[in-house]
Amino acid sequence: MNYTWRPANGLDVKAIVDMAVEHFLIETDGIFTPEPVIYQRNLTLAVINQFYGPLTQLISIAVDENNTLLAYTWATRGERAVWSDDEMVSVRIAHLDLRLTARLRVQLVKDMLKMWEDWARLCNVKVVCSSTMRKEQNAFLKLHERNGYILRGSYAYKKLPIGPSRDSLQS
Repeated sequence: MNYTWRPANGLDVKAIVDMAVEHFLIETDGIFTPEPVIYQRNLTLAVINQFYGPLTQLISIAVDENNTLLAYTWATRGERAVWSDDEMVSVRIAHLDLRLTARLRVQLVKDMLKMWEDWARLCNVKVVCSSTMRKEQNAFLKLHERNGYILRGSYAYKKLPIGPSRDSLQS
């Protein structure tokens, strides 16, 4: 299946929220009260922030040739662990249409991993943190591990080399 990734815009918010309602609100049930209107508001504000400050939010969507939403991701920056001043890119959401083939879902997550890291480098942020609260999380976390992330429970961390590489300094 052919698809493309692009930055989300205000017209995409409804499809993103619909996907969350259809596939993922059950994961929060019993812990949080699912409120699609609140999610829509927060997502809309983040899309606006991304538009005016592209280095503040990363909200990207994958769409097919009919502009049908296949997946989306939302990451932000500016967070820090309480024991370090190292800034992190924190992945807030990595959702995909669960009706897609396993092969396509894996490829979309791989795309997300690369997107987060590329955006972190663009922002000059050295740590990417991705977490999951899903019941079935092994495959998701295994993809992180295969891509150089260190797993700590349901959290995956990757420290990125920032700045010029040793090789570029020697040339």
